[in-house]
Amino acid sequence: MIGTKTPFTDEKAPCGRRVNGSRYFEDDGSGIRCDDVTYDCGCRSIEHQFHDGSCRTRVTRHDGRVLLNELSAEHAE
Repeated sequence: MIGTKTPFTDEKAPCGRRVNGSRYFEDDGSGIRCDDVTYDCGCRSIEHQFHDGSCRTRVTRHDGRVLLNELSAEHAE
């Protein structure tokens, strides 16, 4: 599995600020995907999709407050 890291500019972070940052994305082609976004203010958004279709999502503000932390199995087979 090879990942790519891509910088971005002026995107809205979970805290509401418009900041720069980077996105790390991996896809194994068989159902496992990782999308990890890190904002320069310290906010972070992570989404992992698994082979069975379930998805783990976690969004954290720069002050450590967790805004979203869920496991969704609605697409699982």
